[in-house]
Amino acid sequence: MISIFNEYILWLQNKGKMESTIKSYIKIIERFKKWYLESYDREFDGKFLPLHIRNYRSYLMTVRKLNAKTINNNLSAIKSYCDFLIDKGIIESNPVLDDYFIDVQDQGVSPAKLENRDFNKLEEAVVHFGTARDIAIFYTLAYTGIRVSELCNIRLNDIVKDELVVYYGKGGKQRKIPLNKTVREAIDNWLEERKKYKYSYLDYLFISERGKMDRSTVYKMIKEFCYIAKIDPIGPHQLRHYFCKRALEKGFTITEVAALAGHSRITTTQIYINPSMQELKEKIERL
Repeated sequence: MISIFNEYILWLQNKGKMESTIKSYIKIIERFKKWYLESYDREFDGKFLPLHIRNYRSYLMTVRKLNAKTINNNLSAIKSYCDFLIDKGIIESNPVLDDYFIDVQDQGVSPAKLENRDFNKLEEAVVHFGTARDIAIFYTLAYTGIRVSELCNIRLNDIVKDELVVYYGKGGKQRKIPLNKTVREAIDNWLEERKKYKYSYLDYLFISERGKMDRSTVYKMIKEFCYIAKIDPIGPHQLRHYFCKRALEKGFTITEVAALAGHSRITTTQIYINPSMQELKEKIERL
């Protein structure tokens, strides 16, 4: 009889995963099972719960002291395994929520990896070739600076007139972000298109053919448009970087940008003052 792990390996191969990725995922799941045995004094039965994910994430952060990227890789592997278990009917929903992923940011390095020219190319590609949903996602990320996890968790009633209410962190903290005309029009167009979707009854703003929108779909969408635009691939976080840097360039104070971005410390926002490589090149040319 084929083992559950061998079935998972075949499942990953059918998804087109590379051999190195498959080996990495298997090792991560094995480490999770070992942690579960040590933490709960019993073998793991495959019944993942959100509390297991939260506790394991905490263990990776506080005990193993892994960096954010490595923790996110662990969560991605577990999320993939849970998708496999859903397909087999072992669990009903994926307990690895978008909120559990950590916002990755390079400290002390200018995060403005998206130059104005590349942004313009990317915007043109999205507007020309994207669906109403693609355009709404792009403009919401680019002109509000929210995290991809926050984007996926926007509910329909979080948009009040020309403002977006974003819930983040512990204790239900919230911040309000004004929506400019471009974003409002893009969202309005998407809301009309959204009515045709199977899961339109869900109260999340962004949905897919499988239900609530997830991070991986957003990442994949942006990378596809980067390819069309013929620019280096970026992720949603570079659009957040772009928003913060542009806001500072347009006269927003550091305090205002920190409030819009949901930064708990001003020092995080100060990183966006660092000059980009393109700016440094232009200044060097003027010497």
